[in-house]
Amino acid sequence: MRAAPAVRVTVQPPAAARAAVALLGGLALASAVAWGAGHAGIGAAWGLAGLLPGAAAGWAWGPKRRCELAWDGQQWHCDGTPGQVAVQLDFHAGLLLRFVPQSGGRVRWLLPHRAAAGAHWHALRVALFAGRPEAAADAAGQPPLTP
Repeated sequence: MRAAPAVRVTVQPPAAARAAVALLGGLALASAVAWGAGHAGIGAAWGLAGLLPGAAAGWAWGPKRRCELAWDGQQWHCDGTPGQVAVQLDFHAGLLLRFVPQSGGRVRWLLPHRAAAGAHWHALRVALFAGRPEAAADAAGQPPLTP
């Protein structure tokens, strides 16, 4: 089995992903405030007071960093740092990737999507799902049943 060809893609999270994290942050804080207010006996409607601060926190802490994701045929790199990449979710037009640096640093979550990758989208998917050729055989030398 041959290794996938080298590919380099700039991963910039879409604005919709950042908005979704902001919405989830707002809903999470609003529900926590509503729960607390309900138990305090002052009315769960106070939960709406947590909606805006939670959304602002989600927007501020949401995905916004770009990354140069590269496969050189042997190793994955994110902004020059070598590591492992695992596909967590595949939406066909977008992916959720987990990048674990080889040096044991902080895990990064990446959201590449077809519109941003352009002509490199297919090559990126091939590299992600093909893997390294030596990883294709298990200890007995047999190819795996699933990639």
